[in-house]
Amino acid sequence: MYTMILDGEYPNDIRVRKEAESLADSGIKIQVVTRWKKGQARKEMINGVQVIRLGAHYSFRKKGVNDVLTALFFFDFLFYWHLKSFFKKEVSSEIIHIHDLPLMRTIRILLPRKYIVLDMHENYPEMLLALKRTPKSLFKIIKDRLFFSTKRWKKYERKAIRFPNHIIAVVDEMKDKIIREYNIPSEKISVISNYEKFDFQTVKNEDDFLFKKDVFYIVYVGGINPVRGLEIGIHAVQSFQSSNSKVEFVILGSGNKSYLDSLETLAQNLGVSDQVHLLGQKPFNQIAYYIHNAGANVIPHIKNAHTDHTIPHKLFQIMMSKSPLLVSDCKPFKRIIGQHNAGFVFEAENIKSFKAQIELMMSNPSLVDERISNAFNLVKGDMNWESESQKLIKLIKKLKDDKAGINSKM
Repeated sequence: MYTMILDGEYPNDIRVRKEAESLADSGIKIQVVTRWKKGQARKEMINGVQVIRLGAHYSFRKKGVNDVLTALFFFDFLFYWHLKSFFKKEVSSEIIHIHDLPLMRTIRILLPRKYIVLDMHENYPEMLLALKRTPKSLFKIIKDRLFFSTKRWKKYERKAIRFPNHIIAVVDEMKDKIIREYNIPSEKISVISNYEKFDFQTVKNEDDFLFKKDVFYIVYVGGINPVRGLEIGIHAVQSFQSSNSKVEFVILGSGNKSYLDSLETLAQNLGVSDQVHLLGQKPFNQIAYYIHNAGANVIPHIKNAHTDHTIPHKLFQIMMSKSPLLVSDCKPFKRIIGQHNAGFVFEAENIKSFKAQIELMMSNPSLVDERISNAFNLVKGDMNWESESQKLIKLIKKLKDDKAGINSKM
């Protein structure tokens, strides 16, 4: 049995779902163990993956308290006791696959003799620093400074990174960082990226938002917080008001209410409220409708140590959709998009650079088509989940064989 442990919701986590289902499709018996919330089944089979949810209802308030305790001790006491009870009965797990850094110490203490794989979705300590840009209450500001400082979590990462038997990174830049900063052997780290499935391009369910033919639409789809750099799109809309070009900005996704309010306020102050559309969260099967109708699908992330070491699923969704793409110059974006002319790249947080790329896309449709073609050729080649999942399956089967070989010598 192959066991994944997730401090999150399944199947909502796209990366975990794709990994788990691919392993199940390959014939590997797999279970995902996570927390339980009201309304969820305790046990269920989803596309060949056995899902097991533990504990009492994991409410928003309980999560808040537990997050603080976990950050204080770098140990998840609540999950530990539920998992301990589970693993007393579950003895068949050959490998434990942990999703992200915070659970690492908890699982190593709980299962000291198990073979452990750590799947690092992102640069966790730097992600905490990036999230501090989000408007918060005084209480949350104090809580972040006391328990979620990047310095504290960086110190924890330095120790915890040595606990697992194998590490999975999401981009080459993250692997290089781990080797450079922590002197972890290269052969102990594999890169499994957030590539998309081929069938994403076929999902085109329409929504009630009307795209006008004479308007150039900048479209953003994804999580909404300050590190996403969405202000630059609002400023760009305002800068085009003095020209004959009609430019509007469509934002889809959910996020911190205070930050969403700040985006609306910015649009009002710049006099572009009618040209900036915050449409909220949309069903997954409607996302392609917006991507396909965009003049520019933007990923305007602010460049920092977090965004330089991770990659969003939506990058490859846009490439798979044969749609125009504009990204900031974060390291993975520059490597994938810039080096292959698979879209357009602007200097992060630079409004002039952003506007110049929009103008280039508006004035040169043949160049846009050429780069869309380049992007699709990349994802049609190796940058797709069908290919990447084979790397994952091959890796896990090798780790299982290696572990079996170790056991036979004991």
